[in-house]
Parts: sequence; C-alpha cells; structure tokens
Amino acid sequence: MKTIEEYTNYLLNCCFTDDSFDPEGHEEHLQSSWELFENYSWEDISPVWMNHLYMDCKTPEEVINFVNLFVYYEAADRPINDPIKFIGYLYYKVDMDKYWEEAGELFESLTINILSKNGLVNTMVDPYYNPMKDSRIIKEVDKLRKAKK
Repeated sequence: MKTIEEYTNYLLNCCFTDDSFDPEGHEEHLQSSWELFENYSWEDISPVWMNHLYMDCKTPEEVINFVNLFVYYEAADRPINDPIKFIGYLYYKVDMDKYWEEAGELFESLTINILSKNGLVNTMVDPYYNPMKDSRIIKEVDKLRKAKK
C-alpha cells in the first residue's frame, strides 16, 4: 500500500488545468484520491496536505492549482482544523486584484463552504457574505504579511 506522502505527491503534483489531467473516462487521479481516503483517515491526511500547501506551493498559480485539486478531490467537504488560518493563507498567497478571473469564484465558494461547515458563516443570515471583507480573514492575511517582513 502507498504511503500518504506517495498519494499526496501523485495527487497534488499535477496541473489541474492541463488537458491530460483526468480526461473523461480516465479519472485516475480522482480514483486514487478515493483510494487514499479509503486507506487513511482525513485526520492523518490533512496535515500532509496542509504541509504541501504551506511548504510546496510557492507561487499564486501553485496555490490556485492546489485549491482546484483540493475541491476536485472533495477534500473541501472534510473538516479543516484551523479554517481561518487556511483561508487567510490562500488569500495571502493569491492577490485577488490580479487573479480574480482564475480564482475569485473558486476561493469564494471554497471559503463559504468551509466556514459554513464550521459554523463560522451562515449565508441565510448573511446572504451577501464576502470573504474579502471578513475581518477574521483580513486579520490573518495581515498577520502573514507582517510575519514575512
């Protein structure tokens, strides 16, 4: 059986937007993700995936690719230990003024999904919720920017 790290390398070190990535009828990556989730608990997988994001995704394009894969593999439906840190990091690495076309709606829907599952946002109460105006996310982004200096 493959290790979590071996699965992770295969699943996350690929380009989601590449034409050869999981063409219809040949979804090898998706099937491999199902295998990973059957063989290991999310509690064990999550730290490895977070480490991949924080250590290996250095450019905005790599972070956007990670998020696309994260959503594709249905990891976004699983619990995130520190959702504000996770989401803040995404917005810290990817400038939405520059990358809105590639990532704006993707990040927004991911954020709402994760925060809703954690009881941190209720779009029934706040139907116009905007992650980029969320003081918790702004504070996390600012903290990361200051730490970088």
